[in-house]
Amino acid sequence: MSERATRWLLWLAALAALPLPIVGIGSGLAPPLHQLELGVLALAFTLLERAQGVGALLSALFLGQALAYAAALWIAAGLAARVLSRLPPLTRTRASFFLVVLGLALAIAQPIYRTPYSSRAPYSNLIDVYR
Repeated sequence: MSERATRWLLWLAALAALPLPIVGIGSGLAPPLHQLELGVLALAFTLLERAQGVGALLSALFLGQALAYAAALWIAAGLAARVLSRLPPLTRTRASFFLVVLGLALAIAQPIYRTPYSSRAPYSNLIDVYR
């Protein structure tokens, strides 16, 4: 696996599963992809309501956070890929997939997300965040 492919793999996994704080809207921990999803939904409802109410502010906060986290995670994934690039290709591929599978397994098995916008429970795992 190339350094570029390693960076993409780590970045996409972090976007989908890394619990990062929700700032300004309420306290919680959610993956950036979930924040992007909430921002797009808020934007859609804002456009349907002809930009009346707080929808524009909510969508800007969610989308801004998601994009800022995506940029920061892109840099972090690049640094991690550079560190892993020192390994032989097969070892680098195995190490990358091990990190991703371990992270996803932990996120699925444990309720590590604090979700203030969930109607089910205040803490949830990765599957419940996107359900």
